[in-house]
Amino acid sequence: MPASIDDLFTTQKNGVVAINNLSQGTLRSLGTQTSATVTTATLIYVGAGYLVNFSVVVAGSAAGTISNTGAVSTVAAANALCAIPATIGIVKVGQVFSTGLVVTPGTGQSINVTYSPG
Repeated sequence: MPASIDDLFTTQKNGVVAINNLSQGTLRSLGTQTSATVTTATLIYVGAGYLVNFSVVVAGSAAGTISNTGAVSTVAAANALCAIPATIGIVKVGQVFSTGLVVTPGTGQSINVTYSPG
C-alpha cells in the first residue's frame, strides 16, 4: 500500500525541522550578535548565552576582563569568564554564560564581542 499524502507531508516536515535544528546549532557556535566597539566597562547582554570570541581592536597598555554578570556594578574576580590580553587580535572563547556579559577593557583598549543569546 503506497504512503498517504499525510505521511509524505509529515516526513517532509520532520526533515525541515531537523535541518532547522542543525542550522540553529551552527549559528550559536558562530555567533549571532556582535557588540559595538567597547572602550569603557559596558553591559553587553543580560541573560544566558554563548560567548564565541572577542576582538581586540586597540591593544591598550593593560589587560581587561569579560565577566558573567548582569550589571557593571557587580563585576568581580569570581565572575570573570576570561582575560582580555593587551594584544591586537581575535581570541576564540567558546564559553557559556548564565547571567550576562560585561566587558571591562583595560587601559586604552577597544574591544568587540561576538556572542549568541540563549
